[in-house]
Amino acid sequence: MYQFNLQRAAAVLALAGLFVPPIQAQGNNTQPSGAVTFAPVQGVSTTYTTTTYDQSATSTYLRQTDFSNERLAFLWDQVGPIETGPITTTVTPIPEATPYAQPEPENFHPLVPPYIPALANATLPGDFAWGVSSSAYQIEGAADAEGKGPSIWDLLSHRVPGLIADNSTGDVVASHYYLYKQDFARLKALGIPAFTPSISWPRIFPFGKGPINEAGVAHYDDVIRELIANDIKISITLFHWDTPLALFNEYGAWNDRQIIDDYFNYATFIIQRYDQFVDEWFTINEPQYCNWQFSTYPAGEYYPAYNNITGGVKSRFLCGHHTLLAHAKVAKWYKNEFRGRHKITFKNSGNYFEPNSTSEADQDAAQRNYDYSLGWFNAPVWNDGQYPQSLRDTLGDILPTFTPEETELVRGSCDFFAIDPYTSYYASAIEDRDACVSNSSYPGFPECAGSQAITPAGFSSGPSSDSGTPWLTNAPSGVRKYLNKITKELFPSVNEIVVTEFGFSEPGEGQLNNLGSIQWDLRRADYYQGYLDNILAARVYDGINVTGAWGWAIFDNYEWFVGSNVRFGLQYVNYTSLERHPKASMFQFLDWFNTKGRGFAGAGNSTMARRWF
Repeated sequence: MYQFNLQRAAAVLALAGLFVPPIQAQGNNTQPSGAVTFAPVQGVSTTYTTTTYDQSATSTYLRQTDFSNERLAFLWDQVGPIETGPITTTVTPIPEATPYAQPEPENFHPLVPPYIPALANATLPGDFAWGVSSSAYQIEGAADAEGKGPSIWDLLSHRVPGLIADNSTGDVVASHYYLYKQDFARLKALGIPAFTPSISWPRIFPFGKGPINEAGVAHYDDVIRELIANDIKISITLFHWDTPLALFNEYGAWNDRQIIDDYFNYATFIIQRYDQFVDEWFTINEPQYCNWQFSTYPAGEYYPAYNNITGGVKSRFLCGHHTLLAHAKVAKWYKNEFRGRHKITFKNSGNYFEPNSTSEADQDAAQRNYDYSLGWFNAPVWNDGQYPQSLRDTLGDILPTFTPEETELVRGSCDFFAIDPYTSYYASAIEDRDACVSNSSYPGFPECAGSQAITPAGFSSGPSSDSGTPWLTNAPSGVRKYLNKITKELFPSVNEIVVTEFGFSEPGEGQLNNLGSIQWDLRRADYYQGYLDNILAARVYDGINVTGAWGWAIFDNYEWFVGSNVRFGLQYVNYTSLERHPKASMFQFLDWFNTKGRGFAGAGNSTMARRWF
């Protein structure tokens, strides 16, 4: 075997003038003993410059200047391969039988009896609005079709291993993007009078800013036309967590103040185009969660943000601040400059908290839970224009402050209160509450208050939902108490409140493969009966001006971190064939409104202007 001899090779190369012995280090700070001269670069046309780099510098964003097809393709390369479903063009609807065939209770399931017998003869007021809801990313599919840009959720579901419980994505889901005509025809046949969709920001502005995608606008134009043609009233959510990825790449999205102007640019375009056809506008869906956990990289855990903010508590409240200002800028423009004819607000995420005892500590825990959910966004709007005192005391400099001009902008920017009250909890003090509020690295900071779905006697507060949604139990009496709490104690200036989402994930439904078993969703049916009874009781008995209730969801959809296996739909979706089938809960939902009066009587858009875009 030939053995390489380094010394012999070095001698040969040295004789040929091709070998320079390595410089021997004489210590950390000493110079080599012999002078060494390096040759200048010659023989090329390139001009080189030099500089030094400071590793202590903070990152900054790179402004978008390229809005080309090639740049859009680059963004999708960042996401990775996109799945294509079995349907890739808009489907012409098949006529649905009107009215939709109703199952016989004795052959299908007995309707759940009323929760509050005294309501047997109560009826809905004529101004009560109701229908079903969903959001673009959760049902549309067609992830990269017709010029759409990626959202943060396209990236997260594709690129963060283990982030989504079942490793699914929103690439296809229910393919509502292609099946919307059939979906709306079925809503009409069922007797659903109204629908609240969201519009996908990156489908209209693929880069979050810059040129408008004509195909995206044409699609939503036709969505509006189809809703009107089917006499379905329209309420639109402008933003439901699908932040354009390009804006995060550029400046960190909701972590940076620039998002206010980019959101304003998008929102005002949509409002100007569709205002004459829409009953009300929701600027932001659930800001309590979306912009620090669901619409950026969640809590900064996966990729760093820009402006030296990598997530956590600082990002949470900075993003919330920018969200509130973005909402307020659009709302004030709508009312004062555009002079829109309809109401505008944002949708809150929040749940009822019953103190676990009469102790002062548990009472304080309940209030802190309210402050850090509803108070965070609504005290500035409905109360004194400032964040709750408990936030200011605990967070200190972490909590942004409003200028006098911003206080004026935010205060009064909602026309009514919108709440998504899915469940209820018992609030209890934590043992080390004082240590928690004084230490930002303490577990549980900054809420520093406990909550659980367990009664003081040790029982569950209600029947459990799917194991993928352990936060959700069926606790119907809580919604009535919550509507009273919001309007009479927390924000007494609220003169109208709407339940904009409520729904239930049937336990184990995602694991069923027999249609008959899937449609037999009696826990969800029970949930709807109990919640609707308590919403009506709040109106009839308590004098709460609750003027609407929207079931979540129109059909099974993509449920964010838990993926597609956890199902909230009033209709079942076969994710292979894309067929839809109403469940028992749909007929429970419809029976309740048919029994109590149909509110605005399903008047739909038959009296609306038919001037197209």
